[in-house]
Amino acid sequence: MKEEAITPRQKQPVAMTPRQKQLALAKKRRQNWRRQVQNRVNKNEIPNPCRCSFVVFDLEGAGFLEEDITEIAAIRVSASGDILDIYQQLVKPITKLNRRVVAITGITEDMLADKPKLSDVLDEFFAFVGDSIVLGHDIGYNDIMNINMACRRFHRKDLFLPRFLDTERIAKRLLPTQTGGKFGLDALMKYYNLQAEGEHRALADCYSAWALYRSLLREYESKKEEL
Repeated sequence: MKEEAITPRQKQPVAMTPRQKQLALAKKRRQNWRRQVQNRVNKNEIPNPCRCSFVVFDLEGAGFLEEDITEIAAIRVSASGDILDIYQQLVKPITKLNRRVVAITGITEDMLADKPKLSDVLDEFFAFVGDSIVLGHDIGYNDIMNINMACRRFHRKDLFLPRFLDTERIAKRLLPTQTGGKFGLDALMKYYNLQAEGEHRALADCYSAWALYRSLLREYESKKEEL
């Protein structure tokens, strides 16, 4: 008598509660919105380094939500490389700080307790940037989008869609194999023998990204001359 094959019991789909359905729908909407805005951001990228004026900026976050920003720093730089102005602001987060973030940045809950909320800081930052080109490391996928996610949370109609130079994207085009596939800020600083200024904070990372950009610009111009 032929034995029938025994198949594993198929798992029945677990019914979602109304609250779970609501959260799943909200997550899907968030993902779709982020994808659409990311496409708009990407259209404003300046792919190759150039000699121009810009605002270098960087963010630090609480560590759990991408839009939960705890520090914004920016440096306005002229086309000749002079510092024209500096902006730096700590921000009170909406969640607890991730322990790893505290260890890396040195920013603590006590430091942020009396600081303004991000909703009160964004206009200051936007005014500082104005219509300038912005520069930073991995800002195309992270910092610019983090600010846009914050705009969404606060139901702002305006989005942050500046023209931008991203040192990580530039490095991937300019140095596809030279860094062993490592394109983080620390790895690229090490590749060019550059020293970071101070602790891992937003303003220090602005200076690092700016130093890295100058090295990438020199290499780009050198390669153009060889062609």
